[in-house]
Amino acid sequence: MTTCLVLGGAACLQADLDAYTGPIDAVVACNDAGTIWPGELDAWISIHANYFHKKGWLSKRAANGLAPAKSYYTNRAKFADDFRRDTGLPITVTDWWFPGQPHIEEGATMTSGILAARVALVDMGFDRVVLCGIPMTRQPHFFDKEDWGHAEKYAKRLPNIPDEYRARIRSMSGATREHFGAPE
Repeated sequence: MTTCLVLGGAACLQADLDAYTGPIDAVVACNDAGTIWPGELDAWISIHANYFHKKGWLSKRAANGLAPAKSYYTNRAKFADDFRRDTGLPITVTDWWFPGQPHIEEGATMTSGILAARVALVDMGFDRVVLCGIPMTRQPHFFDKEDWGHAEKYAKRLPNIPDEYRARIRSMSGATREHFGAPE
């Protein structure tokens, strides 16, 4: 069974990583988490792919002396086009819904962290994922002090992830741990 760590930007990221003792076959990060992960980064994922260069995520990772990610993913074609044009790097556009996931409301979206879990399971073919730094609670991100005000909105969309994928996701903290369960 292959396991992929999925890194998010919550303030608990380091505590989640320190607490996880299971297998790691690959690591994917979303958003700012990719700027600080010290090891190999199999994929870097964001619904805000324009931020890779406009917010300086790529530059921050390089400034930290870290190798580029092996691959990049987003769900938005326009941001992917901008990313390719501005960076010269390839990026894959993927759906942000899990196969068979019902769309519970018009225009409803998921977070970059859940997109990263979807990419790891569906696009990259891992057997399971472990979420670190993706508690989906109001706590701040590791890079700021503001509470994340959208937590409840996104957390209530978790039950719409189809059972076959939900059974393969575990989380180290917060509402996602309550919903998906902790790693065995």
